[in-house]
Amino acid sequence: MAGLGALRPGRRSRASAPRLLAVLLVLALGVLFAPPARAVDYGHDVSWPQCPGGLPMPPETTEFVVVGLTRGLAFTENPCLQQQYQWVLDRGIRAQAYAMATFPTAAQYDTYGGAGPYPAATRPDRLRNVGYAEGRAALASLTRIGWRPERIWVDVEPRPAQPWPSTTAAERQENRYLISGLLAALADAGFPSGFYSYASAWDAITGSWQLPGVPIWSPAGRLDFPSEASDLCVNPSFSGGTVHLTQWTDGTYDYDMTCTNVYQAHVATLGWQPSVADGATAGTTGRALPLESLRLAVAGDRLAGDILWRGHVQNLGWQPWTTAASAIGTTGLGLRLEAFQLRLTGDLAAQYSIRYRAHVQNTGWQPYSVDGATAGTVGQGLRLEAVTIELVPKVQPAFTAMYTAHVQNLGWTPTAADGTVAGTTGQALRVEALRLTVASMAYAGDIQWRGHVENVGWQPWVSSANPIGTTGQGLRLEAFEVRLTGELADRYSIYYRAHVQDVGWQAFTADGGTAGTTGQGKRIEAVQILLVPRAG
Repeated sequence: MAGLGALRPGRRSRASAPRLLAVLLVLALGVLFAPPARAVDYGHDVSWPQCPGGLPMPPETTEFVVVGLTRGLAFTENPCLQQQYQWVLDRGIRAQAYAMATFPTAAQYDTYGGAGPYPAATRPDRLRNVGYAEGRAALASLTRIGWRPERIWVDVEPRPAQPWPSTTAAERQENRYLISGLLAALADAGFPSGFYSYASAWDAITGSWQLPGVPIWSPAGRLDFPSEASDLCVNPSFSGGTVHLTQWTDGTYDYDMTCTNVYQAHVATLGWQPSVADGATAGTTGRALPLESLRLAVAGDRLAGDILWRGHVQNLGWQPWTTAASAIGTTGLGLRLEAFQLRLTGDLAAQYSIRYRAHVQNTGWQPYSVDGATAGTVGQGLRLEAVTIELVPKVQPAFTAMYTAHVQNLGWTPTAADGTVAGTTGQALRVEALRLTVASMAYAGDIQWRGHVENVGWQPWVSSANPIGTTGQGLRLEAFEVRLTGELADRYSIYYRAHVQDVGWQAFTADGGTAGTTGQGKRIEAVQILLVPRAG
């Protein structure tokens, strides 16, 4: 940011303006938020194959580990569990666990089927008791080493040493009884659980049992294309559950990734594109191809909460708000997605904001929108072509410029802050007045501003404690200027810009420069305002 505070309208060269605009678009959120967080974490899973003399333990850069509790079958223990858990502790890494589910031998059925929380009078309940005992055996291993992982995954896949019966529907139903007993044991002990499996195995063992409330850890095997593992985050899972983790292997390491802020675009003539994450571009630019639908994954165990979103679709308008588990837009109908909105809930909303932007036909990349604001256009018939989406940690700002616009037919709109949009775009509605306040003021000084109003001209300079423009007179605000005074002016600059009728977003101006137009009879439709610390 060196030198940014010294820049003034009229002193920037033509070549420097695009660079300044790029910096300001970052600062428009950077004053209020920390830098974007990489929401996706990358980790590894380990078990008895990683015992000394076997495959290597994960590299030191791993961000989380899933540790196997069993040695390939239920009622066994990973012989290196203690050492692997200590490896995790020594590095301060987040860790989860997994345990194998196995159909019992005759001896195991006799031993465990008659004891447990279920009556022993029927075969289904005896199988549930066996599953419950498998869960208790895995929990005993955790108790022995003093570990309480954040989640225990149940591995359901073929075991040649102890095969699942799967010839008939009745046998597959029996497998479900056993698995449900294992889940019950984990739930009774207070552990969140989930399934590790893949479509063909799940179908053969359970008959494609649908359990949409149970999280999924989904393996891709060896990758056939770079986005194969992340695509599993946003594609429907084998059991209907939300995919939290995906896995792939190179023969030496088993790699895992979390499915937080992974998203995917469906583009006309191209279909679903490779999934991307953490602010990368989904869709296309420069090819005039409409974006038709979006998928998004937010699953994870770090924070409670969800992402809600909705899309504005050609000929359909706004779709209902839905969770990130559902796509927005349409496929197979040839309808363009024109706009979308995103917002967070729960602890996720308390600690993060979600910012996003759209690449729009004839417009290019728009400024970022945040926490429920509209990205794209409504009422202009313009297609979305690409998007980016990021989670941004919230921080307490030293200064917060808060402002609101009085808009034709709408009145005072919700308060915006530090570079977010106040007003409307794409609706041909005039801004008639503006209000501005600055919270957390720590320096002497003031913000002064004035507005240029239809049929009135320039209003007098006033403190920002007073609104500019008019209300109740049906007069458009055509331009405005803002400046700082005193110690505040020594330490900060104030940047602002206007979205103008027939022009769109103008470049940012600062410290007394004019945003909007005069003498052209054009309305301001929206504004952005932010305080930027001076260098030094």
